[in-house]
Amino acid sequence: MDYRTKSIFGKYAEQLQVLVDTNIEKFKEPFFPKYFGMGTPQVGLTYATVIGKARIEAAASVVAHGSEAPLRSRAGLAKLSGEIAALKVKRKLDEQDYRDYMTMQSLDTADATKKTQIIQLIWDDVKYVVDSVTARIDIMAAQALSTGIIPINTTTNPDGVAPGDIDLLVPAKHQSTRSGFANYSDDASALGTSSWATSTGTPISDVTQLTQEVWNNEGIVYDKMLMTPTQWWNIQKSTEVKNAFDGAPTLDTFNSFMQSAQLPIVELVNVRAKIEKNGILTSVKTWEDNKYVTFVPEGQLGTIHNAMSIEQMTPVPGVDYATSNNILVSKWSQTEPFGEYTRGEIAAFPGLEVADTIYILDVEG
Repeated sequence: MDYRTKSIFGKYAEQLQVLVDTNIEKFKEPFFPKYFGMGTPQVGLTYATVIGKARIEAAASVVAHGSEAPLRSRAGLAKLSGEIAALKVKRKLDEQDYRDYMTMQSLDTADATKKTQIIQLIWDDVKYVVDSVTARIDIMAAQALSTGIIPINTTTNPDGVAPGDIDLLVPAKHQSTRSGFANYSDDASALGTSSWATSTGTPISDVTQLTQEVWNNEGIVYDKMLMTPTQWWNIQKSTEVKNAFDGAPTLDTFNSFMQSAQLPIVELVNVRAKIEKNGILTSVKTWEDNKYVTFVPEGQLGTIHNAMSIEQMTPVPGVDYATSNNILVSKWSQTEPFGEYTRGEIAAFPGLEVADTIYILDVEG
């Protein structure tokens, strides 16, 4: 039985979509739209849908007529066939909060002031749930770009499902340490052996060799290398870079040089997020600061695949709804126990369309 009833805010909650569309205060600027477009909502959504069957299935073999067909393994498909769970968060205005609100409303103040108080109370919860859902998408998008894997476990998702590591199928030859690059490269010397975190690191030489070798072998052109500010500061400190620029360069100066040399420029990724467990907030590492640099081609890198929420297809009478960037916001009240609730939800997962072309380099070697 559904115990949800009409919001205590009445006609103001009924204007939830208007509030979302017109509020002067905006939602937090998300990270993911810079690299991932928001896909068209689907009815169903599985990991296989997101990654793409064409990338999961191996090509057929060319065999002689009358020969037996080679048997393909299903080992890698099991983890990719699960249904994608919804991203949900809920905020409650409890009995004490409501009493405080009623006290404010009973004060001898202008009606316009009372209306502003109501709208702000509604907006604070709407903004909280939308920003919270967006933060989870940002975490997954950054993890996808920095490692090609999205870990959903008891550490990264303490109060939800834990299917484990979801591999977005970046080819093994495109994920390597500098020494491992020798297995891919035509140049036996591979990349420099010193970590970029040390003054003896050779980031310009390493980037030049990697981009040239990938171009020679596969014809892929890299437009940018994504890294955290920490990694950029490491580059600035390297002797090779200081010698090239007669001192530590600014980011603009460095990128101007790289662009003129037909090399990928540096683009900084600064995604910070927190998760809550038992009321305690802890930081989530979305990108390994001193470890991974990801080389990417020009343009968008993927799509945030998403599915319609059940209540978008079959709304519940009495519940007020709004959407923001495909995130469904719902608002309702209940009497036993008393509470006014605001919920944000979306079933979404990043699809890395350029998984075959990006290169994830462990610059610690």
